[in-house]
Amino acid sequence: MIALALLLSTAAAPADLIIRDAHIVTVDPKFSIAQAAAIRDGKFVAVGSDAEVMKAEGPNTRVVDLHGKTVLPGFNDTHVHLTAGEDLPLQVDLTHIHSIKQIQAAIAARAGQVKPGEWITGTRGWWEYQLAEGRLPTRADLDSAAPNNPVAIPGPHYVIVNSRALALAHVTRDTPDPQGGQIYKDAKGEPTGLLMDNAGRFVRAFMPHPTEAQKEEGMKRVLALVNSHGLTSAGDPSGTAADAALFRRLRDKRQLTVRVDFAYDIDPALPIDKVEAALKALPKPGSHGDGMFRADEIGETGLDGAELTAFLEHDYPGKPGYRGLQKVPNAQFDRFAALVAKYGYRLRPHAVGDAAIDEALEAFEYANEQTPITKRRWMIDHAFLLGPQHYERVKRLGLIINSQYMHNYELGALILKAWKRPLADRSEPYREWLKNGIMFAGGSDGPISYYAEPLLEIYGEVTRGTQWGGRLGPNQGISREDAIRSVTINSAYTTFEEGMKGSIEPGKYADFVVLSADILKVPAEKIRDLKVLTTVLGGKPVFGALQ
Repeated sequence: MIALALLLSTAAAPADLIIRDAHIVTVDPKFSIAQAAAIRDGKFVAVGSDAEVMKAEGPNTRVVDLHGKTVLPGFNDTHVHLTAGEDLPLQVDLTHIHSIKQIQAAIAARAGQVKPGEWITGTRGWWEYQLAEGRLPTRADLDSAAPNNPVAIPGPHYVIVNSRALALAHVTRDTPDPQGGQIYKDAKGEPTGLLMDNAGRFVRAFMPHPTEAQKEEGMKRVLALVNSHGLTSAGDPSGTAADAALFRRLRDKRQLTVRVDFAYDIDPALPIDKVEAALKALPKPGSHGDGMFRADEIGETGLDGAELTAFLEHDYPGKPGYRGLQKVPNAQFDRFAALVAKYGYRLRPHAVGDAAIDEALEAFEYANEQTPITKRRWMIDHAFLLGPQHYERVKRLGLIINSQYMHNYELGALILKAWKRPLADRSEPYREWLKNGIMFAGGSDGPISYYAEPLLEIYGEVTRGTQWGGRLGPNQGISREDAIRSVTINSAYTTFEEGMKGSIEPGKYADFVVLSADILKVPAEKIRDLKVLTTVLGGKPVFGALQ
């Protein structure tokens, strides 16, 4: 059959491009290793030995000798916030900050460039253990840097603001915590400036928005960034109709350098009639599917917070009575999920804690009773504490887990501090998931604060290593092959595209990466030191060069 496929694919016309003398990790069902691949019209037409594939050469075929370099399918990050890039032109770059003093210096420098009263915003933030002072900045820290300007630094699950921003949002010591949010206060009862999860909505309504030109500029910067890390496909888990339109504009101008799987954001806490109206206003699910942009999901509907605010079945260690934040009541989310199913969309809620996962599964089961979803590949994003009590329900519903070891890698110290062992070691137990037949795909939750680097994801899945040096769930590492599958073919499965991408096989998109060394042979601890030399989308380099 392979020989026949090769014969049929090479007989029609010569290849546009052939890569030869390569170490090609195909990620086909047998995890075969090939030597060469031929590409025509953006797709692989032959994969095999040099001698076999060179039969596809024609007078105008470009032949590139890779001199034994390792080639993998293009990486697919199933949870990366590309739309975060839209704000980059407005923001102070804080991505390489290591102390509060550096934050203050960067904010003060921007304050010297803008008028009093103008907003100053920063790129996504960090947690306290990543800063030299061992704490997050406060309103007082930001006040001293920019006393005459409202300041906001958004993080993965918080916004840190100064006094002027709090005043604009009318947040005072008397402001109650919203559902699913927390206003942090000091010993005197005054807001510290840290607004957790849904409390951030108080100030986000007042923050500046980029122009369309700025959004496009910022998006191009993010696309270039993720291309440099080997991404050829990405799942953006949450965005607006305007965000979707931007992706389509870039696609139409041939400037979209990542295949995008897009999820529309609808707030599950809205009154149910408004949820239905929002669903009705969306395009038909999948109507834009063309290989470069598709949209048939609703996400990232947040059911809980993250490391400090995940919704748990039991009390946090050392915090009697505290089980995290539940952002949406169960009955409300049941109705929300049922409507998503009714209108043909797929749902991918954010659920970190085990209680939040319970809530997601309950809603999925409720929806399934009215509109079958078992073959629709609904998903749960993050699912840190997915455990044995969930496995049969997950499999019965045909669900996929979108998981990001990057949380453990970058925030493992915070997980350990918040949850303590043994619970912290239960965070993303991949070996146990695979043993129990749980399908999962890998991602980053990047790209601004977390690293959107699949090589780091693979490293973490294999070694359970972290940026801070320790290991969470050290017995939960998986094979390199399974880790590679999580960011290639498994990720393609999340979008029903496993027949079109995710492996290097005839008929599939010619998306691939060239690495600096053999990922299957370097010592496991060296996987994170590998470099992406070239990223190729549809047979054309979008990062680096083929040479």
